[in-house]
Amino acid sequence: HPHPENPRKDLGDLTELMESIKKNGVMQNLTVIPIDGKPGEYMTIIGHRRCAAAKLAGIQELPCRIVEGLDQKEQVSTMLEENMQRNDLTIYEQAQGFQMMLDLGETEETIAEKTGFSKTTIRHRLNIAKLNQKELQKKEKDECFQLTLRDLYELEKVRDVKLRNKILKEAENSRDLVSRAQSAVAETKRTENAK
Repeated sequence: HPHPENPRKDLGDLTELMESIKKNGVMQNLTVIPIDGKPGEYMTIIGHRRCAAAKLAGIQELPCRIVEGLDQKEQVSTMLEENMQRNDLTIYEQAQGFQMMLDLGETEETIAEKTGFSKTTIRHRLNIAKLNQKELQKKEKDECFQLTLRDLYELEKVRDVKLRNKILKEAENSRDLVSRAQSAVAETKRTENAK
């Protein structure tokens, strides 16, 4: 079974991997944990794409490394560390993953050590994770938008997260988003200077 808290929500196109598995079999073990109260059933910790592609290929049995005794935090931490090394995770999946690691008690320093990302990148991703994710995904799918990291960094300069989300929601395209963000930052500076 796939782990419900796998940070990779979109497994992507599995066609190529499925064809490779049909031809060569599964070359690398999955890492799984036993499911309590369900003898013979396991949950994937590492290898979600391989498992899904193998199922599509009609393969019933897969080579697995069974790990026992992992608590919930260790399970999620293992999946996050594994997935953060992948270069095909979206910025938003990375952001959510870093936030989950933070929620599990990691710090920016330990996340940097475990994933190889710089603390600056981690900080930027954590700021992206604070945004309204539904709104962010909606804009991501909107052809007028084409959000870039640079756009999101401009939005990040707005200190108030509620205001960031308001700008994100109301912006009609990425240029409008940047303009609104820059105006909000300038307005905040004017207000502070007036005080």
